[in-house]
Amino acid sequence: MDDKLELVALTEVENEFELGIITAILKDNGIPFIIKNKGSGGYMRIVTGSSPYATSIMVEKSMLERAGELITPITED
Repeated sequence: MDDKLELVALTEVENEFELGIITAILKDNGIPFIIKNKGSGGYMRIVTGSSPYATSIMVEKSMLERAGELITPITED
């Protein structure tokens, strides 16, 4: 049995507000995710509560399509 996850980028966000909305949608729908900070963004988020760098939201490849459908109203221009 292969228990390895294959994580793929769902989207990239530029601000804490959008990050909060998208992660809440994923949590509410039972979709596990991780946040991948760019540069010193992780450190900055710990120290200041936010990051000036873009942040990637990663999901399991098998859940990418469903997660994308859920966040489309938030991410489309």
